[in-house]
Amino acid sequence: MHNQDYIASGVLELYAAGGLTQAEREEVERRAAASPDIRLALDEACAAMEAYAALYAAQPRPELKGRVMQEIENHGFEERALPAEEPIVQPLYPVDSEASSAYRWMFAASIVLLLLSGALSFHFYTKWQHAEERLAGVIASEQLLAQNIRNTSLQLQKQAETLSILRNPEFKPVRLQGVEAHPEASMLVYWNPSRQQVYVDAVTLPAPPAGKQYQLWALKDGEPVDAGLIQAPGGRMSLQQMKSVSSAQAFAVTLEPAGGSEVPTLEQLTVMGNVES
Repeated sequence: MHNQDYIASGVLELYAAGGLTQAEREEVERRAAASPDIRLALDEACAAMEAYAALYAAQPRPELKGRVMQEIENHGFEERALPAEEPIVQPLYPVDSEASSAYRWMFAASIVLLLLSGALSFHFYTKWQHAEERLAGVIASEQLLAQNIRNTSLQLQKQAETLSILRNPEFKPVRLQGVEAHPEASMLVYWNPSRQQVYVDAVTLPAPPAGKQYQLWALKDGEPVDAGLIQAPGGRMSLQQMKSVSSAQAFAVTLEPAGGSEVPTLEQLTVMGNVES
């Protein structure tokens, strides 16, 4: 056993406390004579034990000495050899160097395993977090792609619908031109008299002011018929279906209060066009 292990085993404190057998005491004294470190530690242990004994020593009462002397004079003093009982000592620390080393190795191994498991847990948790982030990114990309596909599908559907109307000879195109107050305005109306369907397209109208909205009218025998409100606030828009119109000689657009009017405001006439026979 190395000197430091021997000092840390607690055998020197047992020597100072008188808790060793004669063979064990001789072993301590032999090692103390051979090692200055053990000698110094043994002296410190003995000094500490003496200081403890002096601190808690109890002085006998003065009358006890007189009683002892009187007892000796009366009965004499017979020296009796008391059988030496070997004290049972439970060492504070294991003296066996191999067992002590094994305990230390087991403790160190448990610490290493704890640190290793913590490092592995952090490593796999970090990889799991990165995988979660990548998965969230993939899901977001797929959702965006699906939304783009839906939008494209709707656009294709509208284009197919527009194309079918333009190619249908039953629809009559009516071009509405801007009046003198709005020469830049224009619009196209596609009207199918047999099915009474009306669509507006290529709307180029000034942006309506707040609280105003454009309204389409079908002129039948000089009487205006409500054909619906134009939803686009101004500028070009896609094909928009309006109200059914059974008969018309012309179409016109006026600027009306939001929600429409029952009769057109002629002062707000914007575009107008006749239906070719």
